[in-house]
Amino acid sequence: MSSDLQSSISKQQESVLREALDTLQVKFDGELERRYLRHSHRRARDLISQSIYLLVFLYLLVILPVIALVDSPEMTQWRAYGVYPIAIALLALWSTTRLAWLRPHTIGVMYFALGLSLCGTLLGAIALEGHFPGQISAFETIYLLIIGFSILRLPPRQTLITCVGALAVAVIGAIMLGFSLPLLAMLLYFAIPLFICTINGYVLDISARRNFANNLLLESESQQLARWRQQAEKDTLRQQQLNLFMESIAGNLTPPVLLERVLGYLVEQVDARAGAAYILQDDELLQQATWGLNAQARERQHFDRDETLLGAALNQKLALQQHQVPEGYLDLEVGEGRRQPASLLLWPIHQGDHPLGVIEIASTRAFTEDEQALLNELHRPLAFALQSAQRRQHFLDQMEKQKAAQAANQ
Repeated sequence: MSSDLQSSISKQQESVLREALDTLQVKFDGELERRYLRHSHRRARDLISQSIYLLVFLYLLVILPVIALVDSPEMTQWRAYGVYPIAIALLALWSTTRLAWLRPHTIGVMYFALGLSLCGTLLGAIALEGHFPGQISAFETIYLLIIGFSILRLPPRQTLITCVGALAVAVIGAIMLGFSLPLLAMLLYFAIPLFICTINGYVLDISARRNFANNLLLESESQQLARWRQQAEKDTLRQQQLNLFMESIAGNLTPPVLLERVLGYLVEQVDARAGAAYILQDDELLQQATWGLNAQARERQHFDRDETLLGAALNQKLALQQHQVPEGYLDLEVGEGRRQPASLLLWPIHQGDHPLGVIEIASTRAFTEDEQALLNELHRPLAFALQSAQRRQHFLDQMEKQKAAQAANQ
């Protein structure tokens, strides 16, 4: 399928196509009309490349028997008008199928070949009026019109202009050479066949336009269905990811256990290679859980809120992706030693306007938009779970203090 059919169309263009299908001539707007012309020209080029030898065979099938069987003084003049111009035209068409630099100009060469051939056969029919070679030239003219309009199926308007232009050149040439114009004969072997071939060309063009419009609409519908299917699969996967996350944070967990599970989930779902989770307490960020950290990173147990990249992310309430990671900061442990991560994602956790903590994860690649969107959807349940875990931890700490006080009093 050609690129013009595979290219997507807008909603407005889809409406234009549907309206065009309800009309007789199936006319398109500017962009769609240009796409259709490119499509029809590509079809003609493909047809020429596939059938050039068939055209040569038909050419030889017409001229060889005439050359072999007809022996008259007019044959030399007929070859000049009805053989050599068509041979030059076929050679030019063949060249477009073999020469890369000429291939982009195939359509222009096709119109040139049609015009040159018609000029020759028309001049031959005019110059040899009343002789058998002149009749052959007249038949050749009809054959060329059929090939141009019905076989190559070039756009009929441009083909009609080419034919009328060839007629004008032939008439001017005949007058300059002193030939009389057989108007009745020209009506029979050119004007009427041209009229019939033009009507047939427009009928074929309308059919081709309908096929083009229908194919575009079918392709658009297929793309829409594919997008819906892709979105449905994406939504299903996202729901599975959410369900898995909810399962991982379910239960009466303390903040360290909860955040360790969250880091394990992120390692699995977003291809994180290392990470750390911190909670905010008394304007300090305290490390609660780690995953895959090197010894230097594990030593960062606490620091002021306004220090490092974590504090900046926490203050902005937005997930930040850092591609320029400072040397030695959260380096990844790999087989050949330490390696700087390609990307660092800082994920602040807030409950309303109240900051709870921040999670940092590192990867060997950039985090995708879908992965960051997943984190945005996980933010609310994680914030609720973390706040509940902190309250639970606070309650457990109070209970421990009470037990310790009671033991001391005893």
